[in-house]
Amino acid sequence: MKCAKCGAEIRPGCVYCSNCGQEAQIVTEINILEDDLLRSMLEEEEKSGSQTETLVSIEKTAEKTDQKPHGTKTASDSSKKKKKRMLEKKRKKARKTLVILVVLLIAALAVAFGVMQYNHSNSVSYQLKKATEALDQKNYTSALQYAEYVLQLDSENEDALVLEGQIYVLMKQDAKAETVLLWVIDQNPSCKKAYEQLLSLYDSNNSYDQILALKSKVTDSKILSLFDQYLLAAPEIDKEGGNYNEFLEVTLSVDGKGIDIYYTLDGSVPTDADKKYEDPIQIEEQGKTTLTAIAMDKNGKYSEPVSAEYNIELDAPDMPSVYPDGGTYHEQKSVLVTVPSGTTVYYTWDGSTPTSNSSVYRGALDIPEGNNILSLVAIDDNGLSSEVLKCNYIYYPTSTTDSDTQDGASSDAE
Repeated sequence: MKCAKCGAEIRPGCVYCSNCGQEAQIVTEINILEDDLLRSMLEEEEKSGSQTETLVSIEKTAEKTDQKPHGTKTASDSSKKKKKRMLEKKRKKARKTLVILVVLLIAALAVAFGVMQYNHSNSVSYQLKKATEALDQKNYTSALQYAEYVLQLDSENEDALVLEGQIYVLMKQDAKAETVLLWVIDQNPSCKKAYEQLLSLYDSNNSYDQILALKSKVTDSKILSLFDQYLLAAPEIDKEGGNYNEFLEVTLSVDGKGIDIYYTLDGSVPTDADKKYEDPIQIEEQGKTTLTAIAMDKNGKYSEPVSAEYNIELDAPDMPSVYPDGGTYHEQKSVLVTVPSGTTVYYTWDGSTPTSNSSVYRGALDIPEGNNILSLVAIDDNGLSSEVLKCNYIYYPTSTTDSDTQDGASSDAE
């Protein structure tokens, strides 16, 4: 509150002005401004005219002596009335000026407010801020409207698009959320926020196939690390893929408890409907075999599949050797066979190719009488066969040869 007389500030509770002693009266800011204007006008008026000063001086002198000079009463009264009219006129002028100033001030504030509103309505950062505030308050409809308005101003604004995708996720509009977020990732494969929102969406729907498909396209190590919390650690395969000349025994392992491993041998991605790993896997076929394995927990969360391709080409066993390796004989002879390690030797005497169903070599073989073709093959434990060895043995005993010779001589004599 201010003093009506001197304008000084009056402390709360005081009934008199501490500056001039005037009884406290409430004076508004406008009244003070009026008085200031009047005071300024009066000072100008006092400087411009001396007549008023003379009259005021005479008035004061008369008041002190309680006597009025002869002929001054009419002039004094007239001066007072004139001064009063002048003051009233100046007061009205001051009020009019003040009203004009107030109107101009209000108009200026209105214009400033309008400019501020226009700037806000066309400011991307302001609209994003409002969208975020609405989202924090879970007012998804308003948040979406603000985000869409940003996109009207800047159709490719990444922050607005990610925010729009997040709002769609919270509104359970999964298809729209996925479309928006995938578009952002396609435009900027390093947009971490878009991946975070999309992974959260896939995880809430247990869409691990989509998580794996999304990961398969990522090369940025910082983005790849985001997938760790959504996928189990992949199983480890103890034998690397490659070329082998023997059958294999492959062991799988995985970190963590309560996690099972499933695998296939045809290259397809396994599910819990495929073979469950319990014992080392025996790969006992020649050619290419692709082992693929995944880890899966009891909640159905699974790992990225791991694979190893094995190309097994076994070496055929060595061909057996014989002694003697053929010839013509007139006395009984036996054939000894050297059997390659890890194989069984099968044979025939009629020149046909032996198989695992033929006679098994178990010791020295007597050469049958006549002209014979001994055929031998070595077959190992894997069923692989060596090349076939063939040897020609002619055996005619001596007595038979002499008899044939005598019979031939008798025929010639006749």
